[in-house]
Amino acid sequence: MIQVEPTGVSFETKEDETIMAAAIRNGYTWPTICGGQGTCKTCVFLTLEGKGNLTEIEPWEAQALESIVDTLPNRGQGWRLACQAKAIGDVRVKKIGVRQA
Repeated sequence: MIQVEPTGVSFETKEDETIMAAAIRNGYTWPTICGGQGTCKTCVFLTLEGKGNLTEIEPWEAQALESIVDTLPNRGQGWRLACQAKAIGDVRVKKIGVRQA
């Protein structure tokens, strides 16, 4: 289960499904410009709980996050891209703009 703050939106993910894809499949919008291609970095979210329930950061996502690290609090610690990250358990995240489509 993915729970999104501050709205309290929650939804389930399927195996091998990105958080953004799961949100859209469940009828929610997730802010993006590139449509989930990993290039705009607009989908970045902060992991509040369950960091260990996210798949490992792949090199492409790490490179993308490194390019915006100076714009993120905590030197980028706990931040992931919803178009790349996949959940393998419960995760609570912070992302403004996630809402019913």
